[in-house]
Amino acid sequence: MAKLFTFNTLFARFLFSVFIAYCLPTTFAQTGTLDNSFGTNGKVITTLGTFVDKGNSMVIQDDDKIVLGGYTHTTYTTSDFALVRYNNDGTMDNSFGTGGKVTTPIGYQSQGHSVAIQNDGKILLGGHDQYNINLARYNSDGSLDSTFGSGGTVITDVPGHYSDECKSVAIQTDGKILLGGYATSGGPDQRHFVLIRYNSDGSLDTAFGLGGIIVGSIGECQSMKIQTNGKIVLAGTSELYFAMERYNSDGTLDTTFGTNGKVITPLGILHGEGNSMAIQSDNKIVLGGYRMLNTPAPVFTLARYNSDGTLDNTFGVDGTIMTTIGTTSKGRSLRIQNDGKIILAGRSYNGTNNNNFTMVRYNTDGTIDTAFGTGGKTVTPIGISYSTAESIGIDSNDKIILGGYVHIDSTIHFALTRYNGDASVGLGEDFLIQGNNKVYPNPFNASTTIELSTPVDNAELTVFNTYGQLVKQVENISGQEIQLSRSNLPSGIYFFKLTENNKIIAADKLIISNK
Repeated sequence: MAKLFTFNTLFARFLFSVFIAYCLPTTFAQTGTLDNSFGTNGKVITTLGTFVDKGNSMVIQDDDKIVLGGYTHTTYTTSDFALVRYNNDGTMDNSFGTGGKVTTPIGYQSQGHSVAIQNDGKILLGGHDQYNINLARYNSDGSLDSTFGSGGTVITDVPGHYSDECKSVAIQTDGKILLGGYATSGGPDQRHFVLIRYNSDGSLDTAFGLGGIIVGSIGECQSMKIQTNGKIVLAGTSELYFAMERYNSDGTLDTTFGTNGKVITPLGILHGEGNSMAIQSDNKIVLGGYRMLNTPAPVFTLARYNSDGTLDNTFGVDGTIMTTIGTTSKGRSLRIQNDGKIILAGRSYNGTNNNNFTMVRYNTDGTIDTAFGTGGKTVTPIGISYSTAESIGIDSNDKIILGGYVHIDSTIHFALTRYNGDASVGLGEDFLIQGNNKVYPNPFNASTTIELSTPVDNAELTVFNTYGQLVKQVENISGQEIQLSRSNLPSGIYFFKLTENNKIIAADKLIISNK
């Protein structure tokens, strides 16, 4: 538990904003700005080999350690799966692999594209080699899990196709593993969505599809999500349009979605790509990527769909949004915050400088959140040419982390950047006060318990959002355990303080989730 502090009645007079300013005056930072406490001035660059290292997917563990997965070229023509784990400050986690790094040869030219973490802490990395789907599972220390597949790895061939690629990994509540990607039987117009399900030991789930494999009829799947009802959504591109398919949990097409289970969204007269998808708490689906304008030049693009696959006309213009950043910009990764705001990240180029890590944050209605970064956007110069953010994470302190790769010194390297989030704007990261207090569960949905080190009598509990606004107040509290209900508060990050006789007894962060 974080270190605790003592406060006097000055803070009761000046309320919460003065309380935070006095306690941790250095924590004021504009949301969307680089967090200079991370790595070197907010940036971390990691070299694995002597050729090309690409970080394609990132997850943040419950302990806030960061896992970035991708691949490393061992020669100009061969490559291996690669994982790097970082501590929350951006330093290498030396308890993982060798000096924080793990590389795994699987097939010829293996490339890792998607990381997922199981409830037991084991790490999955999915991808492909030149011809087949590749999947590896690691123990929490980075060693291969020998109980999975063949010595920790699985290679899967999609019948009838000469090239198969995995782009997304997800884990069902029953522990079964889903891989989404595409298979090619000819040219680019002969690529088809692919969905594969494995048992928890890495064997194909033969009760799903045809021997565990489903081949769709449209395009290139780049992203996959499991809805709370168990339905599976695949998203990507078909003939240069945004495209989606939805399947029931048994692998059959969900014909209530779009047209016979499929959605194709033209984006004007020029082409686009759907690269990343997220599902809101109300089951609306957001797909991000880019489309070409008349220049032609790519721009960040979002589309939001109702749960039945129709475009949500309350979002942007007829359900879509296009945002120009620099001369060209491509959205590569999408994330929805607990408060419903949407982050789209990728790369941009202004015509004179190099490609930069780029991020835009949108309000829930699709308008740009101008309180974020500069006019809703952040552009971070990093590397010398082809650099891109491929993944977005948000840690327990509400800080935003981008993972990807950068071009430096004629080679390409894993890269991370971290930005101040809403909780670091006028709010301290750690403001736990006196006593060994506990909050559980946290995150929570309906209610949580605050367990105090000593009982209180006639105390008052107040809850604030990340802007310091009072959103809930409970009076006349007595005892050592407090049951706090969510009431009508939306999901997101909050902070409470408990006062007794004008003294602050306890304070902590609360996270409300819809899960």
